[in-house]
Amino acid sequence: MGSFSRRGLLIGFGSGVAGSLLSAPASATVVRSVSLAALARGSRGIAVVTPLTSESHYEDLGRRRRIVTDTRVRIEESLAKAEGLGTEVLVRTLGGAVGREGERVHGQVQWALSKACVAFLLQGPDGVFYVNGMSQGHYPIVERAERLLTASPDLPEIMNFDASAVKVLSGTALGRARSLIRAAVQP
Repeated sequence: MGSFSRRGLLIGFGSGVAGSLLSAPASATVVRSVSLAALARGSRGIAVVTPLTSESHYEDLGRRRRIVTDTRVRIEESLAKAEGLGTEVLVRTLGGAVGREGERVHGQVQWALSKACVAFLLQGPDGVFYVNGMSQGHYPIVERAERLLTASPDLPEIMNFDASAVKVLSGTALGRARSLIRAAVQP
C-alpha cells in the first residue's frame, strides 16, 4: 500500500473545497429550432397581443401537481389564422408563483403586462390557448422608428439556430414580419 502525506491530503481537500465554493452551478437548456413555416402552420392563430392580467394557480398535469399561469391577452391585430379568436383569449404557461411557492420552467414565455408582442397560439382540447414553440413563438415588440420584433427574453439556446423562426423574425419590422408569417402559412 502506498503512503500519503498529511500535507498532500490537506492540499487535495483544500482544492476540493475551494473548487466547490468558487464555482458557479452549471445549468443549460437547449431546444431544437422550429422553422417559421412549422411554427406558422402549426398555430391556431398568430396575432399581435397585449397581456392584460395574469394569475397563477395549481393544476394537475399528468400525475403531477404543477403551477401554471393563465394570462388574459387582448388581440390587437390578426397576422394570420386568427379568425374567430375574438378580442381576448386566455393563454396558459407553465410555471409561476402561488403564495410563497414558485416554479420556473425554462423556455416558457414570461409575459410583460401591457407590452405588445407577437404570439403564435395553439388551442388545447380544454379550450385554453398556449404559445406554440414556447418562447420560440413569442416576440416582444419594441417601439423605435418602427415597431420591431425581438426574441423572447427567456429564450434558451437553440440548436440549428440558422433554420429557426427566431433567426428570421428577431429584429424584423412588424410590417415585414406580417408578410413573412402570411407567406409561411401558405402550403
